[in-house]
Amino acid sequence: MKISESFCTFYVVLCLLNIGLQLAGVFGHSDGPAPGGGVDASGGVKLTCDPKHVTIDNGIIQLTLASPIGRIVGLKYHGADNLLDSHEPKLWGAYFDVSYNVIPPRSGAGGLHRVEATKYTVITEKPDIVEVSFSAEWNPSLTDSVVPLNFDIRYIVRKGDSGFYTYVAVERLKDWPDMDMSLHVFVFRPNKQLFNYMAVSDEIQLVMPTEADRANGVTLAPREAVLMTNPVDPAFKGQVDDKYEYIQEQKDSKLKGWISDTSKIGFWLIQPSTEYMNGGPLKYDLSCHNGPTCVMVFTGEHVYGDDVDMVFKKGEGWNKVFGPFFTYVNSEQDRAGLWKDAKSQLEKETQLWPYCFIQHKDYTPAAQRGSVVGQLLVDDNFVPGIVGSLRHPQLITVKPGNEINLGQVMFKPPRNGPTVWELGIPNRSAKEFFIPDPDPKFRQWGLWDRYPVYWPKEDVVFEVGRSNYSKDWCFAHFYRSDGKVWNPTTWQIIFDLPEVCTTGSYTIHIALAAAELTNTLVYVNNVNARREHYDTGTWGDDNAIARHGDHGFYRFFSGSLPSNLFVKGKNTIYLKQARSQTYMFAGVMYDYIRLEAPPPSSTAQPKEL
Repeated sequence: MKISESFCTFYVVLCLLNIGLQLAGVFGHSDGPAPGGGVDASGGVKLTCDPKHVTIDNGIIQLTLASPIGRIVGLKYHGADNLLDSHEPKLWGAYFDVSYNVIPPRSGAGGLHRVEATKYTVITEKPDIVEVSFSAEWNPSLTDSVVPLNFDIRYIVRKGDSGFYTYVAVERLKDWPDMDMSLHVFVFRPNKQLFNYMAVSDEIQLVMPTEADRANGVTLAPREAVLMTNPVDPAFKGQVDDKYEYIQEQKDSKLKGWISDTSKIGFWLIQPSTEYMNGGPLKYDLSCHNGPTCVMVFTGEHVYGDDVDMVFKKGEGWNKVFGPFFTYVNSEQDRAGLWKDAKSQLEKETQLWPYCFIQHKDYTPAAQRGSVVGQLLVDDNFVPGIVGSLRHPQLITVKPGNEINLGQVMFKPPRNGPTVWELGIPNRSAKEFFIPDPDPKFRQWGLWDRYPVYWPKEDVVFEVGRSNYSKDWCFAHFYRSDGKVWNPTTWQIIFDLPEVCTTGSYTIHIALAAAELTNTLVYVNNVNARREHYDTGTWGDDNAIARHGDHGFYRFFSGSLPSNLFVKGKNTIYLKQARSQTYMFAGVMYDYIRLEAPPPSSTAQPKEL
C-alpha cells in the first residue's frame, strides 16, 4: 500500500506534541453527558421490518432504511415527514460511494461505485439501543463492475438520542486483485423543500442558491462553478456558486449542516474524531454545498490529488472502520440557536470518544487502545514555522493497553548554513502572500484571471529588504495565457551579497504548498544559461488553484548552488516554469523559500533531500 511519508511523519509529530496524551480511556453513560442529545423517550427504541424497509424509531427520530441495500431513505423528526430528499431517484436520501480503479485498467472496471448491500442483519435489539448491519461481500466470479471490497454499513439508534450513528467497515483480502482507491464518501441529501441555509463554520454560513438557480446559469471552468444569471432570488444574480468554495481542513470539518428557516430545524453531521480520516488534519476536502448536499469524505483527492490515493498490490490485505459519526437533528428558535446547540452537541460527542457501544470486531474500543508519549525537541531558530518533516527512524507498534514512551526525540530541520534571506512563513500554506480580492480571498473563483491584472506585463519581482511578501509576492505562480496556451512565467528574487563565500556551495530550500503539473527551474544571475542551476522536477496533481485552496499536498526540495554563480553586490535568483501548458489551472504555490550560505569552515557539498 502506498502511503505518503509526509503524512505518516505528520501524525507522529502530532502524537509527540501531545505529550502524555492517552488514547485509552473507558467511557460509559456515567462518565459524562449522553451522546446524541434530545430528551428521553418513553418506550425505548423500536425496530420494525418489511420486505423492503427497516425502520428504527426512538420516539424522537424515525430512521427508515432500504433493505437489503442499506440506503437511508427517510428521517422523520419534529413534525417533518422526511428531512431527506426523495424527489430524485438517483440522489435521494443518503448513500455510500467509492471510487476505484483496477490495475492494470480494464474496460468496464473502476470508476464511481455506489455501494448496495445484499444482506441485512440485526446486530443489537434492546430497549435502549438498536444496531443494524447492511453488508456486501465481493465474489471474484462477479463482473469487473463490482468493486473488489467487502462492506458492512452500520446504523445505530439509541434511546434519548436526537439522531443516529453511522459507520462503514471496509475489508480487502490478501489475494484480491491490484487496485487503487481515491474516494470513500457518505453523501446526505437534505430535503430541498425545507433546507435553505448552510453552515460549515462560524465564519461560513449563508443562504444558498437553489439547483434551479444553477440550472439557469452559465457553467464556468472548472465545471462545478456556475455564474448565476437568472436566479429566483435576485440577490444571487452575478454570483458564482462552486462547491469547492466551502472546502474545509479536516481538523476544522467536525460540524457541518443545513438549517430550515421555515421549520426551525437543523440537520448536522458531527465528527467526534479525525482518526478515521485519511490524509492528515490539514487535508482539504468537501463539506456542504448546493443541492442541498452534506458529505462525510473519509478519503478523497479533490484538492490533494492522487498523492493521497490508496494503492494495493496482490498479497496486501487491508481493513478499516470509517466512523462512527453522528447525524444530529435539532429544533430552536433561530439560526444562531440551532448552530450553538449543534456546537454544544459536538463537544459532548468529542468528550465521549471513543464510543463504548460499537459492536464491530474491527473497531478498537477504549480499553484496547494504547498510547504514545515522549518529548519532541526542535533544534532550530526560535521563529514561526518549521521546514521539512520528521519521521521516527524505527517502526512504532502500538499494542492494546500499553504505553510506549519514546523519550526525547530530536528534530533538526534541514539546514546547511546560515540564512542569507528567507521568503514567507514555513506553515505549509500560501495564505500569507498576496491574494487578490476581498476576504476570504482564497475561496474566490477566478483568481487565476487576476494575475495579469496586477502584473500586466512584467512578472513578480521581489527585492529582499524592500518588498513585502504580503503585497508583492503572489500566492500562486501562475502561467500567462496568450489565448491558445498558458506560457511559462519567470519570477525574480533580487538580493545583495556583501561578500561571496567560496568555501562551499550555497543551498536553496523550496517548500511547496501546492503544485499542479509544474516544474520549477532555478537560475542564478543568468536566466538564459544553457541549463538550469536547479530543477525541482515535474510534480503535482493538486487542485488547490482550481478549487480555492491555499495549500494542497506539501513538498520540500533542497538544492546545491555552486558559489561561483554568485557575485559580490546585486544578485538575482530566477524561478521559471519549465514549459507551456494547455491546462489553465497549472501552477505552483510556494510555502517558503530560503537561501543559505555555505557552512562555516566547510567545503562539504550539501546533501540532496
